[in-house]
Amino acid sequence: MNQEFLRAAIRINTKLLALVFGLTSGLLLFTATIVSVVLRALHPGHYEFLNLLGVFLPGYDVSVTGAFLGFFWGAVIGALFGSLIYWAYARTLREKIASYFALEDPDNLLQGPQTLKIEGHYLGVATGLGSALLLFLSTNTLVIRGTAQFSVNAALLSNYLPGYQVSFVGSLIGSAELFVLVYLITILFGFTYNKVVALRNRDIPSLFDYEPARPKPIPLKPADHVCILGAGPAGLATGHELSLNGTKVTVLEKNSYVGGLCRTVHSKGYKFDLGGHRWFTQNESLNNWFRRLMEGEIILVNRISRIYYDGKYFNYPITFGDVIKNTGIFTMLWAGITYIQSFIVFNVLNRPVKNMKDAYTQQFGSKLYEMFFKIYTEKVWGLPCEQLSADWVTQRSKGLNILTVIREALVKSRNVVSLVEEFMYPRDGYVRIPERMAEDIVGAGNEVLLNSGVKKIIYKGTRDFEIVYRSQDGTERSVHADSVVSTIPMGILAQIIEPACEEKVLKAAKSMEFRDLITVNLMLKKKQVSTDTWLYLQDKNLIFGRLHEPKNWSPAMVPDEAHTSVVLEVFCTINDPLWSLSDDEIAIRCVDDLADKLGFIERHEVEGWTVIRTGHAYPVYDLDYHNKVSIVTEFLGRFEGLHIAGRGGTFRYNNADHSIEMGLMLGRKILGQPVDHMQVNTEHTYHEEKSLEGPKRDHYGQSAVG
Repeated sequence: MNQEFLRAAIRINTKLLALVFGLTSGLLLFTATIVSVVLRALHPGHYEFLNLLGVFLPGYDVSVTGAFLGFFWGAVIGALFGSLIYWAYARTLREKIASYFALEDPDNLLQGPQTLKIEGHYLGVATGLGSALLLFLSTNTLVIRGTAQFSVNAALLSNYLPGYQVSFVGSLIGSAELFVLVYLITILFGFTYNKVVALRNRDIPSLFDYEPARPKPIPLKPADHVCILGAGPAGLATGHELSLNGTKVTVLEKNSYVGGLCRTVHSKGYKFDLGGHRWFTQNESLNNWFRRLMEGEIILVNRISRIYYDGKYFNYPITFGDVIKNTGIFTMLWAGITYIQSFIVFNVLNRPVKNMKDAYTQQFGSKLYEMFFKIYTEKVWGLPCEQLSADWVTQRSKGLNILTVIREALVKSRNVVSLVEEFMYPRDGYVRIPERMAEDIVGAGNEVLLNSGVKKIIYKGTRDFEIVYRSQDGTERSVHADSVVSTIPMGILAQIIEPACEEKVLKAAKSMEFRDLITVNLMLKKKQVSTDTWLYLQDKNLIFGRLHEPKNWSPAMVPDEAHTSVVLEVFCTINDPLWSLSDDEIAIRCVDDLADKLGFIERHEVEGWTVIRTGHAYPVYDLDYHNKVSIVTEFLGRFEGLHIAGRGGTFRYNNADHSIEMGLMLGRKILGQPVDHMQVNTEHTYHEEKSLEGPKRDHYGQSAVG
């Protein structure tokens, strides 16, 4: 679709609508005036009510001359009103139309008959702004003309718009109230109209409900031997699916354990995950796979997540009642005002979202952004939100905003089960998932080699690889395979593969940064610290950014009922001041913050600690990350038989279930099934909602061959 042509068409339509609105409004007022003139001649002293318009329209009265003046004023106001409506509506409609036509699919559903639904929100904004603007201008015209004190008839609007009066301040109050009133009426009209249209045209698809089908993936020739780099959730899931379908697999892992970030550490009778990973997915086929894999080991955990801010605790996901209870009605009103401001800036004025701050502000307004997201986010990434990409917010909280919170508080959505109040979890820690996958891989006659770090990958030709690694005994060995699955950091992969990349790719690969993590597990002679599954700390003075209590997830995570532990996450970068502290220094600072600033524990309750350092924990979404990923993936795409998966491998902030699903789908792709594993974690749905219409991609664990 030619963008310039589309813009030109919309401009023409704006002028056309302005002309139609103007002529219609002018003719209506002209006709009404002439009719009043005739009726007044037949009934002297009557039909003078239109004279009231003279208060707002200079020179107008019920006369033949007034009729022509009325036509002029009606045409001007109608044209302005029509232009405003179509201007606001077209700005949003343009992108929607262009995105559909850009597909250029000969089977595009748009070529058939369409039922165009009314976008009530956008139409409401347009009509609301138009009505409010007319009231504002007409009221202040009276004020400027010096006739405000005589405008008794205009003041009658105060019966319907409390606080309105014929003054500048009154015009602001009345305009705001009129905008809300007209907006809500338009929303109701659009909803009713769409329902009636849907009933009358059940078999005709709607333009805005149509989602073009993605091109079908081309099936690959099944692989004979697959070498998997990394025994994290994505790599093991790929190996698991391949092993169950009879493909030879070799997994190389540099660490002495499987699971990567999905690690459960055992220390002094305690168990703890690195950060705490829940099992939650909207794909029920994947849930069924998980239940089969972990049969007999699954427990259900009640989700209680909170945010600590300014000495108070708030539920997460955010609820209005909770915010009002903790901060008061004035804070909530200010939050509402800032949300309206951001709504106008980003939705009405169409300002682009450039960074993470913009993305959060668009969804929640500046007040809630500062309260619940800014400090924690900047602590995680080590950068101001203005220097981070909005993509992370889009992936994590697409569809969540103030309106979503209100909707869920008042009326539960038909297609949403919950805002994740309960989730599944392996009884003995999250590492049991990768351990079970590794057991099945080995049980199928394949290898999972630990302490085997990859040194280089030599591409000898189409689907012909030699992978050189340092084995557990320190010697260099190699594996020959016709396919390679890499879950190691994408930037590192580009640097160790041969033939070597060019300078542009090398520069992009080296600049793909990760944030690192120090996990501190404090062992306590205490039954319980809190009821939270997670607590997010919006406090820059605390050394840690998030904490969880493993005992609240599973009783098996502590040695006995009289003890508990608290896991504290310290976000940092290798070799920065935090990373450079000793394990004991970090643990002592955590104890100080828990005891002195939060009051969660007393020092004598601490019986010990374990500190774990993890590199390459979170891919940093800086403002140029997308360009870097594009450059590196284009280079990696030249090696036929090379595949990437997982958080580090794709440089994508996946949850553990995303990485597992991605790996399972990649396994089926390598087996010759027409699937695209890169679709995972691309849905425009909020991660905290479970939709009854969640993604349905594949039936994992079933035969993928034959």
